[in-house]
Amino acid sequence: MNTVNQKSATPKDASAVILLNQDESKVLWAQRNPKLSFLGGFHAFPGGKTDEPDREIAVKNCADADFAKFIVGAVRELFEEVGVLLVRNGEKLTKGQRASLHDDLISGRSSFPEILTAWNLSIDAEDFLYTGFWTTPKSSPVRFKTRFFIAKCPAKQTPYAAITEMLTPEFITPKEALARWTNSEVLIAPPVLISLQQLEEYFPQSRQEAKETDQQISAPLRLCGEKILKKSQKCDGNINYIELNPRVICFPLRTATLPPATHTNCFIVGRREFVVIDAASKDESELVNLFELVDSFVEKGFVCKEIIVSHLHPDHFGGEILLQKHFREKFGLVIPVSAHRITAESLSGKVDFQKFIEDDEIIKLKDNAGASFEITALHTPGHARGHLCFYDRARGFLLSSDNVVGAGTVLIAPPEGDLSDYLASLERMKNLPNLRHLCGSHGAAIFDARGKIEEYIAHRLEREKQVLEAVRGGAQTAEEIAAIIYQNLSPNIFPLAVKSVEAHLAKIEKDKNSLNNASS
Repeated sequence: MNTVNQKSATPKDASAVILLNQDESKVLWAQRNPKLSFLGGFHAFPGGKTDEPDREIAVKNCADADFAKFIVGAVRELFEEVGVLLVRNGEKLTKGQRASLHDDLISGRSSFPEILTAWNLSIDAEDFLYTGFWTTPKSSPVRFKTRFFIAKCPAKQTPYAAITEMLTPEFITPKEALARWTNSEVLIAPPVLISLQQLEEYFPQSRQEAKETDQQISAPLRLCGEKILKKSQKCDGNINYIELNPRVICFPLRTATLPPATHTNCFIVGRREFVVIDAASKDESELVNLFELVDSFVEKGFVCKEIIVSHLHPDHFGGEILLQKHFREKFGLVIPVSAHRITAESLSGKVDFQKFIEDDEIIKLKDNAGASFEITALHTPGHARGHLCFYDRARGFLLSSDNVVGAGTVLIAPPEGDLSDYLASLERMKNLPNLRHLCGSHGAAIFDARGKIEEYIAHRLEREKQVLEAVRGGAQTAEEIAAIIYQNLSPNIFPLAVKSVEAHLAKIEKDKNSLNNASS
């Protein structure tokens, strides 16, 4: 099925606040509820999509009404999520009154415009420093065009988890926040990373000029905001790749993959010594930005050790040959293309492999500082016989390829797919020591890797029960079973559902034979 022309989601307007404490020494972040479908478990700044009523509120010192709604949205989201009311004349409100107004807003008893009017509160653009916008990559099934604003937390207001969307809000120094990201203790999206990196650079200067209980943003911090703005403007708010941690870059490439996914994640692991996993696109124009990134590495003297294909499906190979050719023609480098032996045999005549990767093989790499680290290649069949995952045990980060994904579902299609093998592979992945996060070949990274894998196992076992129930009810073919289990499914997707049922039937038959053999 070719879905390369499948449209990406249209970005929704949103606003976020980079909230600093009074002396500008710390910035507020919180963990998004892991149950959220969009970036669940990620650490982020307070924010969310703008509402139509946001247009109704006038903003002082802002002549652009269209832009004013983003400031209003930022103020409203800040109040909704962490209980901070960043308005003029707000100091007259007691803590109890703010809590009561928050309850009125969340319950729907009062709208935000009604609250501001009733209490003579106003929003002033001078309290906010615009740092540009960032747009969620086209690979995401949910996308936002988010405007970011720096502001200072009003005196005597303490952020708290006002709703379940944002957990454990805390003021933290940019240095400490980046250290937690470096150690893979947290996941953060690129706009947060860019902002934290810039704030860390400017915070020593801003602290010298910041004044307690003063809403005015210091001059050094304004320079910091301007630098973030320039970064946004330089790339028009578009992000080509995501640094999952300092060791791993995720580079989504548009491919002919299965919906709802539109892209396949290519991974660059390491810096001074690195590998490229799944340069999947066969379209050279789609690879231009990837080439530009790896070129910048080579020009710094970094070494690409190999180009890896995780498995045989067509949305995972094709670009490796183009990348290998690019390295050879531009730099005179001969970089081997590698895969599991089963994958190499399956793609014989399509891809020329120079190296085979074995189960539990250690791949030694170096980070940006030149420090050595390693990832382990795991042979995890089920989705495909030669399927490989890659695990950084020190950071607890698993690249799960197509076994577990952040967008869509995993298809197990016989004869290449085997559900018994797949469940065994999931069990192996779930029990990896120190497992924290994972990122699959489609969609965003997953914060709770073990929890997500357990969900996958439970889902497959529940589906097996449904297949057995359909058989006991009289269904005789995979098509009949699929029609019962997958009701109201789009006709063009139905053949995939049939394949999934066939995988379950094969597992049930295999389990039955194993039981009979054991009892005989």
